[in-house]
Amino acid sequence: MGSYQRTSGKRKLDEVKAHWTPDNREMFIDLCLEQISQGNKPGTHLTREGWKNILDSFRTMTGQNYSRIQLKNHWDMTKKHWKVWHKLISTEHMKWNPVTRTFRASREEWDEYILANPDAAQFRCKELLFADKLDSLFSGSAEHCNHNNYATETERPTRARKRQHVSINTVLPVEEAVGGKPHSNAERCYDAVESRSITAVQSPPSKLSYSIEECIKCLDSTEDVEEGSEVYLFALDIFLKKEYREIFLNLKKSSTRVAWLQRLQSCCPPLPLD
Repeated sequence: MGSYQRTSGKRKLDEVKAHWTPDNREMFIDLCLEQISQGNKPGTHLTREGWKNILDSFRTMTGQNYSRIQLKNHWDMTKKHWKVWHKLISTEHMKWNPVTRTFRASREEWDEYILANPDAAQFRCKELLFADKLDSLFSGSAEHCNHNNYATETERPTRARKRQHVSINTVLPVEEAVGGKPHSNAERCYDAVESRSITAVQSPPSKLSYSIEECIKCLDSTEDVEEGSEVYLFALDIFLKKEYREIFLNLKKSSTRVAWLQRLQSCCPPLPLD
């Protein structure tokens, strides 16, 4: 008898939830680029053989028993983020500088752009990870997918051994993780949010301890946030501060939690703890 599946169409009960670390994401991108270079993406989608090769290699290299659907969902999510990023840097008045890899748009220009393109809020303080590789992956040009773009067979075991599993106690500030610089008004932004949290949270329920564990369980149950995504990792950072945990758990609707995370993320990256 086949494994039991929920009637809602969600993941099978025995299916491992995908956790996308930066290393695993880059490894997945490299495997996709390799398949493109081998002609397994004749159009806009990978062939069945291409997906099989990626699935087998990813399982061997990471030990993660992800399904093809999970890898395809990650492909779709990654492509969505790339499209948002590509549109952002192609918008003239946002003044993207590819040399310094920074935007020179004013605060007002950012506010106006995000109002019309809310998904771009995640890139206000940091750039898209592996943007160059994603250009090759989704631009439709196979000629860029050479051995300089992805790890070779001999490099992969080393990379797999060096995979870093980031724990709650070792989460880095976003600007440190991607090599960016903190926003100029970051400290003022955080002071303002923390001061608002004092009045925003009224008599927290006694059944909640507002622990990091409670917040992560709530975050994992939020379907609109993919585990390992930029918003997910940002949430782990801010969960290190109790004030943010209290606000997050007191927000009743999942959509409100996601909107709050994205708004805070667009304001500034998290500051290092003292």
